[in-house]
Amino acid sequence: MRDPICLQPRLAVSDGLTHQPICPLTSATADTAVAGQETCAHMAARLPPGRRSDMSPTSHDSLVRGHRVREFVCAYRTLRDDQGQAVRLPTKALSDPRIAAATLAPLLASETVEVFAVACLSTRHQLLAWHVLSRGTRSSTPISLPDVFVPACLTPGTTALLVVHNHPSGDPTPSPDDARLTLRLAQAADILDMPLLDHLIVGDAGRYFSFREAGTLTAPIADGVRA
Repeated sequence: MRDPICLQPRLAVSDGLTHQPICPLTSATADTAVAGQETCAHMAARLPPGRRSDMSPTSHDSLVRGHRVREFVCAYRTLRDDQGQAVRLPTKALSDPRIAAATLAPLLASETVEVFAVACLSTRHQLLAWHVLSRGTRSSTPISLPDVFVPACLTPGTTALLVVHNHPSGDPTPSPDDARLTLRLAQAADILDMPLLDHLIVGDAGRYFSFREAGTLTAPIADGVRA
């Protein structure tokens, strides 16, 4: 897995307590004044040449009116599978790598390319949000380090995060790039005070690799907070 750039807008959420479906984060923004300027230009083109300049706003008008402010809005919706059915997961604490891998691996089971995702966890390490960050090729997927922490920062109640990606080959053995990325994520998590519970690599037939089990992530985490 490589490590610069890519963000796919798909975020899922579950309250982690009541067998609710997990669901994606979307962002809605107000448009800028560009559309209005294009409309004016279109109308001006249909007028006689002598009158076209009257339709264009002057630089003074632009300074006075400015531009419309865009508001960033987050919303959640039900995550659905390829058949349109709501995705449901068992309500379990994901502190144990074996349980975490068994719970989250089905979300990546049908992927034929590498997919990197972020799981936001509650104080009890139950799943609050699931965000697919990037999709790549059969051997790698690009990652933007800052974007890994965006879902955790935007999901209320998040006290820890867990990152997971698949190996389409079925072999979950980490690559040197996987190991380097994990160390960089751990360092960023320390700075942001957002504990990184684990980095899981899932393969086929229930196989997985846990960087916490391997000793790469050694900082103790209890009840979603560093001890």
